[in-house]
Amino acid sequence: MSGGERVALSPFEIAIFAGYLLLTLFLGFWVARKGRGTARDYFMGDGKLPWYVVGTSMVATAVSSDHFIAQVGAGYTHGIVIAAFGWNAWIVYSLLIWIFLPYYMRTGLYTMPEFLERRYNSAARYIFAVFCVVGYLFSLIAGPLYAGGLALESMFGVDIVWAIIFLGVLTGAYTIYGGLKSAAWTDFMQIAVLLVGGILVPVIGLWKVGGLGALAHEFPQKFQVFHGPSNQMFPATGVFTSFLSVGIWYNCTSQHIVQRCLAAKDEWNARMGVISAGFLHVVMPFLFVLPGIIAFKLFPNLQRPDHAYILLVQALVPAGLRGLILAAISAALMSHLSALLNSTSTILTMDLYRPLVRPHARERELVLFGQWSGALTMAAGILIALWFSSSHSLLFVLIQEGFAYIAPPFAVIFTTGLLWRRANGKAALTTIFAGFAFTLFLQFYLFRNVSWLIPYANYLHRAVISWAFCMVVQITVSLLTAPPDKARTEGIIWSASYAALPAADQARYGGWRDLRLWWVIFIGTVLSIYSYFLWFRFQHPEIP
Repeated sequence: MSGGERVALSPFEIAIFAGYLLLTLFLGFWVARKGRGTARDYFMGDGKLPWYVVGTSMVATAVSSDHFIAQVGAGYTHGIVIAAFGWNAWIVYSLLIWIFLPYYMRTGLYTMPEFLERRYNSAARYIFAVFCVVGYLFSLIAGPLYAGGLALESMFGVDIVWAIIFLGVLTGAYTIYGGLKSAAWTDFMQIAVLLVGGILVPVIGLWKVGGLGALAHEFPQKFQVFHGPSNQMFPATGVFTSFLSVGIWYNCTSQHIVQRCLAAKDEWNARMGVISAGFLHVVMPFLFVLPGIIAFKLFPNLQRPDHAYILLVQALVPAGLRGLILAAISAALMSHLSALLNSTSTILTMDLYRPLVRPHARERELVLFGQWSGALTMAAGILIALWFSSSHSLLFVLIQEGFAYIAPPFAVIFTTGLLWRRANGKAALTTIFAGFAFTLFLQFYLFRNVSWLIPYANYLHRAVISWAFCMVVQITVSLLTAPPDKARTEGIIWSASYAALPAADQARYGGWRDLRLWWVIFIGTVLSIYSYFLWFRFQHPEIP
């Protein structure tokens, strides 16, 4: 992107951005001024987060600065189908609310790897912990940090090296100091900034193109959610089965998402937080996907769709408000980074340092190690992001797709671990190693040499086929080997009684605060959206 395409900021707009950064720092340090003395205080936010902070923090964790670039570009190229990945949260969030969270909350769980040791064995715990740390560091910390620096450089002329260092150090400062409490409460503020700043482009853009109805009438191909199985990028058979693998792995077993729920005041606040996150996921595609379709109308035939958002900002956002856009982009990145930094230091401390190095470490030592490991993690993330910025952007893209490789075996062993008493540790380890081997075999041999599979060679299909293979391995090996000791399954295997809230929460949160009421409204909202797009699909049978 040439320098002439960058957005020039006035002193007033720079002041808006600087004010946002100062407010973030103040809030991050202020909320953590007390209550960092114990490991639970530091890593779990002293267990006092209300539902609205839980929900906003979950969404802020999932959204990053690359949404303004990559998702808008994807919306430009592929249309509204990109939104389905956000709307499909209703499936995995329902599983999290009714199946996974009750056990997580009622047993005082610190980390997701800890669950695997309780249910299977210590080897499963350590393998998963290492995969989490490496994956978080390279893809979910360094990757978005690189993308955020690239966005600030291309859009506002900020040198990418200094943008990466500045945003990394700034986010690290309050997160390392305050732990989860600082991360979660700044996430709450940053979602507000993200919504205010992010809404400018789609609202002004829709006014410019004559409204949503006119846009859909002119470009019906961009408003297709349900594509056939031979679609190379987003077949419905992959989009609506991805919850089995990547969806469960990312939302129900990943530390940086679930940790927000574990820090809630009580189980009602945890589950209600998930529902509120679901409602936010309904809205988010209108901030990131719809602008891509608006750009398709205003700037047809773009050679690089990733430039769509900057062109929209230049064309639509009045001078004086562009500082809000910069603040929104930074808010998306900082909230994401703070969540991943805190979760990585939690795993390093509670799943690796304490059990392997210092089993009898005191509370203060664990907090100090968490702070130092957080600092080192951020330093490593900055260095890797700078490496990406020099010559390895392709590697970054490959790492993003890597989640479809990692997810299937872990999604299977977590799910069967909660739902099936017969699943055992030998099967879990076999599933992990066999699952990774089969996924590589599927990708690099079967999808390239089996004629009837070639038309469906898509990473979403790969994920669901690998999930099915892992499920077969987990069940088969479990049945062929000895069942787990009763102690491994006692109090873990899900039953219908888990779905009900504890008696104290039921008495406290009745009437309009009934969890089931808001869950039904959430599900109904998403299904209504799908019903509209299914009807729209039938109105345009000419579109493949």
